[in-house]
Amino acid sequence: MTDPSPGASGYWFSPNPDKAWAEKFFLTVVPFWFLYNMAMVQMGWLETGTFWNIMQNLLMWVPYCVLVPWFLRRNSGIPWHQSYWFKFNLYMFCWIFFATYFHTEYFFEVLGLRYRFEEVNLFLDSALVGPDESTALARHMKVPPSMYLNAIVFFIVYHVTAVIVMRRIRTMTTSWNSGAARFAAWCAIVAIIAAFWGWGETYMYFVMIDNDGSNVWYEDLDAMLMYGSWFYALYFVVAFPNVYRMDESADGERWSLGRVMIESTFVAMVSLLLIDLATHVIGGPIY
Repeated sequence: MTDPSPGASGYWFSPNPDKAWAEKFFLTVVPFWFLYNMAMVQMGWLETGTFWNIMQNLLMWVPYCVLVPWFLRRNSGIPWHQSYWFKFNLYMFCWIFFATYFHTEYFFEVLGLRYRFEEVNLFLDSALVGPDESTALARHMKVPPSMYLNAIVFFIVYHVTAVIVMRRIRTMTTSWNSGAARFAAWCAIVAIIAAFWGWGETYMYFVMIDNDGSNVWYEDLDAMLMYGSWFYALYFVVAFPNVYRMDESADGERWSLGRVMIESTFVAMVSLLLIDLATHVIGGPIY
């Protein structure tokens, strides 16, 4: 598919050629991500000690999502640290670190998420937010470092697919005369895609691992799919539009690495506020 010309409407990829290239590349991550996760489950790679538990998830992220685009774009004329593919990875790394460190505690307590890795002896999550640290491990409410690396590739898939679809819908409305109608359509597509991935991540992931309670599961999967998906969607209603804006215009501002980190931590903070407010509304665990 060719890049959109100025003034074109109804296009999928960014008018910024560097970003468009990265979006097309990261779409190829989708089948790789699915097959790699299926292989981890089928081969029993999750039942490993700390080192291999970390390495298998590092290998899912760095070789394909970092080294391959670096090699393919080495002669692009854009320094690697200014390229969208690198900034996108950096954004996901920062966003995922804060979300996993703090937000996973809400998934444990409110949504009934559980992690059990019997051979792993290293964990990293909040000391004060979430379950009592003295009993958290026995209750399967501790986060191994591997889950940070695992989540980066998951979120790359969610965000690149969401932004491409959001752009297609948004650019189809550019000819509308009413600014209010365009804004309403934008809000609607963001909410719909956020809800889709809030539900879809839970459904697809646990189709892959059968939700049998072996390593990762929800105490009540049906409640998670019906109610928790909306809770999860609060992540994406903040993050998807923010990622959309990064280096979007053909001739517009290019985000610095400092801005990438600031924007991603802003998203982490606002989404933390939203899920905390949602916890007030829910009033307790859904399981």
